[in-house]
Amino acid sequence: MIILLDLNYTLVSNNPARGSTPVRMDKRLANEQYRQWLVELIRPHTVVLITARPDTWTIKTLDRIEEQTGWRPQDSCFAPKGWWNPPAIKEHLLKKDVFSNHGEDARYLAIESNPRTREMYAKFSIPCFWVTPEGDRLTDGTRIVKRLTC
Repeated sequence: MIILLDLNYTLVSNNPARGSTPVRMDKRLANEQYRQWLVELIRPHTVVLITARPDTWTIKTLDRIEEQTGWRPQDSCFAPKGWWNPPAIKEHLLKKDVFSNHGEDARYLAIESNPRTREMYAKFSIPCFWVTPEGDRLTDGTRIVKRLTC
């Protein structure tokens, strides 16, 4: 199973409030905290971090994640310059990078915060989970998931 992992509001636990203007990326990145329980849940799987964060932040973001969690995703896809719509960005990255690197027929599961991006994944029959409002578990809207099985 290949996990498509969202960064903001999923792996990152201390995001700015939705709809607010976030601080500059360098300051934001320096203070990001990651959900260690989620890292431990996905660690046994192949993980593709797929994010709308601009690709100019790829190395610094991956280094920060590894520094804070002791883990690094096997693959990552960051947004090309000039793209702003997360579902469109992620669909582009899915088709262009993920499917070409991992195959269209692989078993995928997404962990994604954005409901519109979850709808996009559904078009590809990719099941989605997201972090509960309490921030301590995953849900698909009908059940709580404490471990991922193949």
